[in-house]
Amino acid sequence: MSTGRFKLMVAAAVGVLPLSTAAAERKAAEVECTPVEEQALTYDCTIALRGRKSGEPIVDAEFHVGVDMPSMPGAHSVRPVPAEAQPVPGTYRVRLQLEMTGEWALKLDFTEPDRDRVVKKLHFGGREGHDGRESEADHGAMNGDMDHGGHGE
Repeated sequence: MSTGRFKLMVAAAVGVLPLSTAAAERKAAEVECTPVEEQALTYDCTIALRGRKSGEPIVDAEFHVGVDMPSMPGAHSVRPVPAEAQPVPGTYRVRLQLEMTGEWALKLDFTEPDRDRVVKKLHFGGREGHDGRESEADHGAMNGDMDHGGHGE
């Protein structure tokens, strides 16, 4: 293969990649966590993923969920754990072991179907009726999401 032809193929490939990334749909996540009775500060969380515009379930997603306390960044964080796909399309499960009660930011970091991050704030323990539910203080975009990185709509 000549050098000129190789450069043309590389240029064509580079030109196609940004189009496929920009065309990917942003994610919307609904998260609900319930305490595991036999383990203090342990929660089973169900995550429903849908396309923000289409509303269609997002299947075959690969992502990790990490948590951090917004009120004390870096002081209390939990090692990210992989989410497991469930039988219902677009539904995933993760078990979180927290360090204390309070408001936590769940960071969903996606590698498939594309790189993305969705952040959801939830309150755990201490407030009756708010355990593992979206925080009232959530200051994100649509559906309480705080999206970082990735691409725009």
